[in-house]
Amino acid sequence: MVWVAGGLIVLLLGLILLCTQIPRLRGLLASHPQAAAPASPPPIPAPPVVPPPPPSPVVTHAPVASPPPLDEEEVKERLKEKADEETRLLVERTAPGTVLPPVSTPPKPSPVTTSPASPPKAGSSPETQPPLVQPIPPNGAPPRALPLDPNKLDTERIAAYQVALERMHFSCGFIDGDQGMRTQRMLRAYQTSRGLPITGFLDQATRDSIGEPGEPFLNYTVTPDDIASIMPKPTTWLEKSRVSRLGYNDIWELLAEKFHCTRAYLKALNPSIKQPVAGNQIIGPKVFPAAPIPKAASLRISLSEATIEALDGDGKIIAFFPCSIAKDKNKRPHGLLTVKVVDPHPDYTFDPALFADAAKAEGLTKKMVLPPGPRNPVGTTWVGLSLPGYGIHGTPEPENISRTQSHGCFRLANWNAEKVLKMVKVGTPVDVEP
Repeated sequence: MVWVAGGLIVLLLGLILLCTQIPRLRGLLASHPQAAAPASPPPIPAPPVVPPPPPSPVVTHAPVASPPPLDEEEVKERLKEKADEETRLLVERTAPGTVLPPVSTPPKPSPVTTSPASPPKAGSSPETQPPLVQPIPPNGAPPRALPLDPNKLDTERIAAYQVALERMHFSCGFIDGDQGMRTQRMLRAYQTSRGLPITGFLDQATRDSIGEPGEPFLNYTVTPDDIASIMPKPTTWLEKSRVSRLGYNDIWELLAEKFHCTRAYLKALNPSIKQPVAGNQIIGPKVFPAAPIPKAASLRISLSEATIEALDGDGKIIAFFPCSIAKDKNKRPHGLLTVKVVDPHPDYTFDPALFADAAKAEGLTKKMVLPPGPRNPVGTTWVGLSLPGYGIHGTPEPENISRTQSHGCFRLANWNAEKVLKMVKVGTPVDVEP
């Protein structure tokens, strides 16, 4: 019991001592708060605040002024340049070594100019851009689109290849969109000149050689001069001798000859036009501009094929034309002849001895001279040969070339006879083969 009482007394004294120290402990804790609190991890610093970039200044562009609209003449000039460039590239692609000069557009005259236009210079070439053809449609659209499939050889695409070769002076006689006898002969000549397989058809190798024919048609506006040039057709030899010129008797004749095609094909291209009048828009084959006409070292006439070939100094074919030959085999010359005379505007002497039936019917006994013109019996051109009375000439009936026969000479369509005249000179050899 004594021990218990002693322990209680010691415990009581400890409590009294602790109570006396409580104020002192509170002062120590107040002066050192971090020691009383448990340690905590340091705070994660906040990322620095980056001020947003200042907004970009708003740039206001001045509105771009749209180009002024082109007038109709400027549109025509630009389209003409494009068409001429296409033809120039066609020429260079299909006839290596024959290059058309670059196309240059003459400056437009000032609106205040009142002086008349200067006449064309002498010696200027009509082959590059004859004034009679207006190859640019007013609205810029193609006059007649070709089929999209280049392997579809329909009438339009055959005509397109005929036009392309016509520009190179390989002629099937007239453009008609038909791959018939005359076209086959022309193709054989072209294939021979290019070293291609000779098939006579528009096979793949030949089409590759020619290239894509491009735009083969044009729009032409019939002019008052076209209409005024039509004249009544004289029905007798005597009446023909009394007119000043033997011109076209029908507007379709004039237009077909202008575009080197048949009247039937031209009418098929223009089904809505029954009788052309001034101001009508006509679609026609685009045979101009053409390659420059080459000079021939010689001509070769084939009686069996009824063709004329122009050859260079190496004997290569540089031009080809179908022709008509004498009906009477005894009147067909053969062997080597030469050119003796060239006449671009020949008249014609009617001899009653050569037209006995007509002379008898009209009571004609003397020779008569008929004036020049496209409906002259020898057409627009005469190339006289060394055999008297014989020559290469045009015709009043171009659609009959190689279909009908002559009295002895070699007939060509007028446009082809005019080319031959420009290819030859006096003394050029002409070899007539069986």
